[in-house]
Amino acid sequence: MIPITKPFLDKNDLKHIKKVLSSKILTDGFYQGKSENIIKDYLKSKFVAVTHSCTAALEISAILIDLKEGDEVILPSYGFVSIANAIVLRGAKPVFVEINSNDLNISYDDIKKKTSKKTKAIYVIHYAGNACEIEKISQYAKSKKIFLIEDAAHAFLGKYKNKFLGTFGDIGVFSFHETKNIVGGQAGCISVNNSKLIKRTNYILDKGTNRKIFIKDYKKKIISSKNNKKFYSWVDLGSEYRAPELSCALLYSQLLKVKKIQSKRKKNWYIFKNLIDKLNTQKFYMIKYNKKSTSAYHILGLIFKTTKLANKFKEIFQKKKIAATFHYVPLHQSTMGKKYCNYKLPITENIYDKVVRLPLYSEMTSKELIKISLLIKDFLSKKK
Repeated sequence: MIPITKPFLDKNDLKHIKKVLSSKILTDGFYQGKSENIIKDYLKSKFVAVTHSCTAALEISAILIDLKEGDEVILPSYGFVSIANAIVLRGAKPVFVEINSNDLNISYDDIKKKTSKKTKAIYVIHYAGNACEIEKISQYAKSKKIFLIEDAAHAFLGKYKNKFLGTFGDIGVFSFHETKNIVGGQAGCISVNNSKLIKRTNYILDKGTNRKIFIKDYKKKIISSKNNKKFYSWVDLGSEYRAPELSCALLYSQLLKVKKIQSKRKKNWYIFKNLIDKLNTQKFYMIKYNKKSTSAYHILGLIFKTTKLANKFKEIFQKKKIAATFHYVPLHQSTMGKKYCNYKLPITENIYDKVVRLPLYSEMTSKELIKISLLIKDFLSKKK
């Protein structure tokens, strides 16, 4: 079976994992700091913390901007459930908006339509590793004094106008789950770009305590009973959000070869793009990429003219043991989503079951690439 994705793993990954086991330091170790510094340097971010998942990073973001009952939060319906969960766990109301039919990214026009006096934040997704209309959305959020959080789970090292995705808003979150371009088990990270939020981020990451500040002060030898810093204490909301050292070690190893991995994914993505451009079919089109952006090449996605064609395509591929799957079911149509949404999103509803994901990973073999290409051609040659 040719899978949708496959992590690139080698002996160096195992070497770094073994170093952690040998050190017997399983939390807050060497690799946590090293991986965070590499990501921070790449993104040119003000603050970065590696978390145990991207979901954790999203939950931190919701606490950080102080979401509460009565607040409304804009997000695309076409996306993973973690954003919605982060919002409703704080008691806020998710306000689902449309996507664009060409790139499946959040609609800037619908954001403006659905903004109200209660809107506290906008969560955007850079779908498939391709930038949404982030410049316009960022300017709009600032004009309305609304927090902007970027879900860049698909888009690590993707750019818009040479600026990294995840660094336009107040907060950016990333995923290093095993299904992503580079992996850290299921690790994620949070990038805080708003200086006013950094101190509180440390509290939340440390289970609501001022532990990190205490340790920093301790190292500077300014602890005294007079300044009440003899012990660290509970000062805010928080939980266990940091990634374990084993995850950080794997992530560190992956970050050392991220350019190589990205280069191979890009090469494979363009093999399929060039093929599909030459075929000039009316049965489907590739997810469009913003010309002003540099994609992270996370997803190879096709959007079919009809649901029937999409299902037939998936059926043919699966019979040949090649993964071909749909992606998200709209959140506003889910059991939970219906509790918060009583309106239609025609574009999202019309397109979601016409989207098909095809295999894309750095270590695809020539044999696999040829097999998929020939099957696409064969599908298009059939009249029905």
